[in-house]
Amino acid sequence: MMRGAVLAALLMLALPAQGHEFWFEAERYQIPSGAQIYARTFNGEDFDGTELSYSARGYERTGIVGPVGDSEVFGKSGDRPSISSRPQGDGLHVVWHRAPIANITYPTMEKFTTFLTNQRLEFALDDHAARGFPTTKIKESYFRYVKLLMAVGSGEGADKPLGMTYELVALDNPYTTTGPTRFQVLGRGAPQPDVPTYVFHKAPDGSVEKLLYQTDEQGVFEVPKRPGSFLVNAVQIVPAPASITQSTGAVWVTLWASLTYGD
Repeated sequence: MMRGAVLAALLMLALPAQGHEFWFEAERYQIPSGAQIYARTFNGEDFDGTELSYSARGYERTGIVGPVGDSEVFGKSGDRPSISSRPQGDGLHVVWHRAPIANITYPTMEKFTTFLTNQRLEFALDDHAARGFPTTKIKESYFRYVKLLMAVGSGEGADKPLGMTYELVALDNPYTTTGPTRFQVLGRGAPQPDVPTYVFHKAPDGSVEKLLYQTDEQGVFEVPKRPGSFLVNAVQIVPAPASITQSTGAVWVTLWASLTYGD
């Protein structure tokens, strides 16, 4: 019975159950000094999804960066919330996660076009045709890079690049600044200009609004200050390298960066 539950948890991490979007939500984004950090994992769309449980294999590349450095995340298979940890002291804590490769197949060109349009990635259509990629059973591999900002006590401190292949970095601390929060999109550590980004804002009444942005020449965009919680997203699509095509059959690779924070 337990083995079946663990397998189900692993499959949920590996497969696109409801969508590519994958994020952490804190039970409380701002907690007193010494309180326990609790974060839940979700897979879905539009800041609404299915909660996933902890599994040792699925979370082997997960940690928390706090005032004194990076610590590992440990848990028991089936745990919900998936993340539970003591804080490192007073200050900003960043929960991070690098998800393993996942794959999806679009049965028709129409389905693939709809996906690209929804993510504002239509520019890939011309390249798709020019490269002679298939128009049915179009395979894509994707990777997800997740961050959650939590304020412990004063919440003072700063986010920083964590060396992920594709990453969102908060240039301002949303818990200690009063104005908009600036974010930078990095690809292998380099600023990514002209990237279509989108932000889901969940108001205190539970309603969700989608905000669309574009990074500037330094890969930066800013999000206004509002009550509630935020899911910030950036997506990159590139032709699959030969090694991935050989192993998965994918012709495209997408990289998904998410970052959450809130009241």
